Amino acid sequence: MRSRPEPTTTARVVPGQSRRDGGDRKAVRSWALSLGLPLVLALSACGGQAVEDTGGDAEAVALLHEAQLITFEGAELIPEGSEAGVYSELVTVRYSEQVRASTELDKPACLDAANRWADTESVKAAPASLTSYQWDQGSLTHLLVRLDDEGATAALASRPPSDCDTYTATYEDGTSSAYGVRDLTELPELGDESRAFAVDVETGDDRNHMYSVMYRNGGLVGTTSIMGPGGIEDYEEMLVGFTRASVERQNEKLG
Repeated sequence: MRSRPEPTTTARVVPGQSRRDGGDRKAVRSWALSLGLPLVLALSACGGQAVEDTGGDAEAVALLHEAQLITFEGAELIPEGSEAGVYSELVTVRYSEQVRASTELDKPACLDAANRWADTESVKAAPASLTSYQWDQGSLTHLLVRLDDEGATAALASRPPSDCDTYTATYEDGTSSAYGVRDLTELPELGDESRAFAVDVETGDDRNHMYSVMYRNGGLVGTTSIMGPGGIEDYEEMLVGFTRASVERQNEKLG
């Protein structure tokens, strides 16, 4: 698909539903709690295109969405699995907040541990684009947020509390998941600066990993994320290559 998104259009995610089977609802919930806004999008069911009123941010939102990759090395954009608008108003973000509000952690300070940068007022009010890609090796998503240089630098400097390398979450229905957060020091520096990390989630007999690269490109903050059962060696080439290609497209489209 190579047509550009409409400026004020967002693909709406139906919270808690799955494109595949009912079992994925637990996965959506699990990733909503950790850092997984992009992966919540990838696992959620999506409705048709709907007009979203973004007010004075409509042009900035449209430009961000146009700056997203359409295809890369076998990964193809899923238009109905993507959305754009003010960050705090994204359907995916609102659903994640609902999940977190109904969840208890053994370490309350670890709530949304790896996504703390997004809790600032400047990020909540910022134009954002969240895209999902069809890829046969895992769930691939990309988040792009427009800040100023100072805000973007502060976002990259954000880190989870030191004791949040492991924690446990108990959900409203009584089930629980064990989380682990770790740095991926083996990945190269990307964009103006970057950091890479993994979130491991164990729910019953299900084990999955999310590998993410968060980077700054001027006043833009981007996150490339892949979820799958494999190790980082299975996804490193795509993570790095997709991120580099994303930065190149942003520079081409946004200057």
